[in-house]
Amino acid sequence: MKKTFVVFVLSLFSITSYAQQDTLKGQEGDWGFSIAISGIINDIKIENGKDPVGNYIIFARKYLKDDVALRLGLSINSNRVKQNLEDSITIGSGNKALQAIDSSYTRFDFSIIAGYEKHVKGTRRLDPYFGGELMIGRMGNTKIDVTTDVTDVTGTDKTQYILQYDGGFMFGLSAIAGFNYFIAQKFSLGAEFGLGYQYAKSGGDWSESTVNTPVSGAQSSQFNLGKSSLSESTIGVSTSGTIALSYFF
Repeated sequence: MKKTFVVFVLSLFSITSYAQQDTLKGQEGDWGFSIAISGIINDIKIENGKDPVGNYIIFARKYLKDDVALRLGLSINSNRVKQNLEDSITIGSGNKALQAIDSSYTRFDFSIIAGYEKHVKGTRRLDPYFGGELMIGRMGNTKIDVTTDVTDVTGTDKTQYILQYDGGFMFGLSAIAGFNYFIAQKFSLGAEFGLGYQYAKSGGDWSESTVNTPVSGAQSSQFNLGKSSLSESTIGVSTSGTIALSYFF
C-alpha cells in the first residue's frame, strides 16, 4: 500500500513538472523584453521601437497574472553635438587669415509609456492579446551656439551666434491588439497594431543673438525674439504594425 502511494505521488509530481516545462508562454511574475524587426523584405534590421518623434524606446512587459501583463516603455535621448572647423581664408583687406568655427547643439527628450494587456486563450504557441496604453513625453529645448574666430596679423575678429527655442510635449492614448507566437521556450515572434489618439505641440518662444567683437573698434550686438509653435493631433490606425522578438524570464 505504501509503495502504491509513493508511486502515485511521484507520478503526480512528474506530471505537474512536465506541465510546467511544457508551458512556452510567459507566466505570472515573468519579465519580458522586446525588440522590433524592420526591413524584412529588403534589409532586415533588429532595433528598439520608437516614440512619435523617432527616439528609441526600451520596452518591457511584467506579467501580473498568467493572462494579464503590464506594459512599460521608456525613452531618454540626450543629444549633444560639438564640431570644430578650421580653414585658411582671404579677408576683405586681402590678407590671409585663419578661420576657426566652434559649434554645439544640445537637446534632451524623454517619453514614458504605460499600458495593460489581457491575454486570451490561444494555443500552446499562439498567444493573442488586446489592451491599451498611455504615452506622455517631453521634447526638450534646443540651443545652438556657434563661435567664429577670424585671426590674421592684426588680431582676432570674434563673432558669437546663439539660437534658442522651446521644445514641446506629446501625449497619446491607444487601443492595441496583437499576438505572440512562441517559437521556443519563452521566446516569441509577434505583431501588433494600434488605434488611438496622439497630440504633439512643439515650439514657443525663440531668441537669436549675434555679438561681434572686432580687432579694433566697438563691439556690436543684435538680438531677435519671437514665437513659433506647431501643434498636431491625429486619430486613427497606426501607420504601420510592429513586428517584434520577445524574450521572457
